[in-house]
Amino acid sequence: VIDGCKKYMRKTCGDVLDNLKGDCYQVLIEDCIPVLKRYAKEGREFDYVINDLTAVPISTSPEEDSTWEFLRLILDLSMKVLKQDGKYFTQGNCVNLTEALSLYEEQLGHLYCPVEFSKEIVCVPSYLELWVFYTVWKKAKP
Repeated sequence: VIDGCKKYMRKTCGDVLDNLKGDCYQVLIEDCIPVLKRYAKEGREFDYVINDLTAVPISTSPEEDSTWEFLRLILDLSMKVLKQDGKYFTQGNCVNLTEALSLYEEQLGHLYCPVEFSKEIVCVPSYLELWVFYTVWKKAKP
């Protein structure tokens, strides 16, 4: 995807993908679980975590679906490496999948730390439908 964007989407991306590492950023293209576990163990923290994994599962049975467990693992690990005032960005799913989106929001209440979130509904032309995007952050400590 990155190579395609560099070549065919220059008007949109400019040269931002020419270097995947800069003074204050690094784009990693690898399995996120070992990386997040390592960073959490090292105590590393980030201002932003961008999750571009598969969207919210369509299943509405989180207790029976390992996809939901996987999603919670990613969320928990991401929160562990997120600074207290950091932001976690992810896509949700089609705006019409209200039950799945509600279940995702319910999962946010089961993380190791309390979080808050906002969501934005955006028309994504290549999806041919309205899509929900989430911003999640740790609740302020009292």
